[in-house]
Amino acid sequence: MSEIDSTLMHCYSRRAGNFAMTHNLPPTESSREASKEAGLLGVDLGGNHIRIGTVERSGRLMAFRREPYSEMAIQNSRALADQILSVIRQMVEEHTSTSPVTAIGIAFPSPVDQRSHRVLPMPHLPSLADIDLHREISRALGVPIYFDNNANAAAYAEMTAGVARGVDDWLYLHIGANVSAGLVQGGILQHGTSGLAGAIGQMRIDPERNGDSVQLETVVSAENIVRRTRDRLQCDKTSSLSRLGAMGGFTYDDIITAAHSGDDLAKMMLQRTGIFIAMAIADVTSLLNPSMIAVGGAPGGRQFLVQAIAQETQQRVSDEAFFDCRIMPAELGAEAGVIGAALLASLRA
Repeated sequence: MSEIDSTLMHCYSRRAGNFAMTHNLPPTESSREASKEAGLLGVDLGGNHIRIGTVERSGRLMAFRREPYSEMAIQNSRALADQILSVIRQMVEEHTSTSPVTAIGIAFPSPVDQRSHRVLPMPHLPSLADIDLHREISRALGVPIYFDNNANAAAYAEMTAGVARGVDDWLYLHIGANVSAGLVQGGILQHGTSGLAGAIGQMRIDPERNGDSVQLETVVSAENIVRRTRDRLQCDKTSSLSRLGAMGGFTYDDIITAAHSGDDLAKMMLQRTGIFIAMAIADVTSLLNPSMIAVGGAPGGRQFLVQAIAQETQQRVSDEAFFDCRIMPAELGAEAGVIGAALLASLRA
């Protein structure tokens, strides 16, 4: 059992404090004393931004912001690594006088080899596999550094101060630029032999039920939900998304917004996405018998996905396994990865 996994057993039931974003608001008198204590820094590489924030050891998010990727960072591995280091260094320097950073956690949209700290190729960013980013940041800042994938980081935040408090056997499902899962068994976040556990996006499903299987991520990641919707618009011009498409395109968030506005096509595309996800989730449910599956990713899309996942999963597993498992939306928002990465890093400090 790793140092982090064993510590998780003892920290699992601890309830964190207020997770509200402060966006560098002036501290209150009560928080000013806490801010003088050593803090943690969490980073989460999202689809379009680097999310970064400082977190108290209690779990309270003190400051949070998003930094868009530079054009060079989107195209070049070295430029991406340099931007990550630059953003971290800037945040550390900003908080040195109030709450010096003692550990840094970074969540990546890909598996991380826990033996070598190498980041495996990411679906929407240049690969960092040939760059020893862990060593570079450690040398530059001189504090403990922890790398993990974004689903594990968000799962740890949820089990510490979110929907999974007090739950021992459950799965966190991340749907975004990448598709991955954080698996918790016996109250311990599981990494597998080398840290590659949770790669649910690589599981194969047969979405059209015609014997032609594809990787789950190729149909249910944010980018692929947009692609499928765009294809559907070729034969359905009544959707409000048609106008956005004609004006230059739309995003996953636009699809979610349209669904909340009652757009039938948008709701159908999210429902079909949930059905595809359930094709993989049902196998996991039958194999592991979890007591809960928490659906993360874009908060606005969770309610549509949860309903579809639950309905399809019920059709694919035994009644006993289905009724053992609550399928529900995750509780924390876009900051979950930042918070979880920071808290995981605290176990190294």
